[in-house]
Amino acid sequence: MRRLFRRRGQLLVALVTVMAGVLLSAVPAAATPSAVDVWMQDNPSDNASEPSLPVPPPWWGPDVFSSPDIWVCPTSNPTCTTDTNPANGSLAYVHVRLHRREGAQGNVSGRLQLFYTTMGTSAWWDSPTSTVDDWQDISGTPGVFTVVPPSGTEVIIPWTVPTAPTHFCLLARWDSATDPMTFPEGPTTSQNTWFNNNIAWHNVNTVQLFPLKPVRVPIMIGNPWPDPTNIDLALFPVGQPFVGGGKVIVDLGPELAARWRKTGQHGVGVAPVGDTQVQILDPKQALIQGLPLNGRERLETDLELTAGDRQVGGQFLLREVQLDSQHQDAGGVDHRINVGK
Repeated sequence: MRRLFRRRGQLLVALVTVMAGVLLSAVPAAATPSAVDVWMQDNPSDNASEPSLPVPPPWWGPDVFSSPDIWVCPTSNPTCTTDTNPANGSLAYVHVRLHRREGAQGNVSGRLQLFYTTMGTSAWWDSPTSTVDDWQDISGTPGVFTVVPPSGTEVIIPWTVPTAPTHFCLLARWDSATDPMTFPEGPTTSQNTWFNNNIAWHNVNTVQLFPLKPVRVPIMIGNPWPDPTNIDLALFPVGQPFVGGGKVIVDLGPELAARWRKTGQHGVGVAPVGDTQVQILDPKQALIQGLPLNGRERLETDLELTAGDRQVGGQFLLREVQLDSQHQDAGGVDHRINVGK
């Protein structure tokens, strides 16, 4: 199979275009006065602005799926601050931090709603009580009643983790008559999160590797819209590259791989390997282009990670992002990779 390379500049153009289309399409309601605003960070650089400001390169758009204000612990102890992958079938505790702005006045009450879905780059949102979208309720309807003082607060919600052998992402939503959504919510979780500081998305996966022992991570990709569309998958490091010393392969599965072949197997810094797999070749940025999805469809892919001998003791962050047909960010996953001996 031939290697598929295009100029790196094409990927940059695709990613920077994310911001223009979305900004033009959103119509805000009246923003909540800062004195009563309750908010959560989309990323460590988030300062409560709506929409969230983009983070610096190597990502040229809003990072809205790795909120530091949501983390999972095996205990309800407030001193637990280290995010862990929840064990399937176990009782875990989701910690959610709610902030107030500088100059906050009085207490603000509302309900904190918490949802989970199978880990993936995109997820369809319908409503907090929907039974048809991609999100499943954790907190119970209508959510956990919470009073947020001017100093902010932390809410801890127990979660009986599903027994299915998979990973999960989490969504927190602050619902308050005093502090409503600034922008109307639509079907895309990424845009809802980007434009409203009442919503935070945590899609972070910790992967423990050992040299030359591949680990497969299931990742759902999806189309939240009712009509068919083509999407792209971008993979790139934040900080030190993993590819080069290590190896990354995306397994599209038989159905999606067949569709990709029909579109011409286009990509940047990637090469098809075998019937269903795509190897990431460029350590800095790679793009699998033109993956066809039906309306409201969600398909499973696998990310296979293999560490090299010289990566022992290393820590890497590999970001996987889905771009829609307009090159707008539809969501993503941060893979925190630790390499042991």
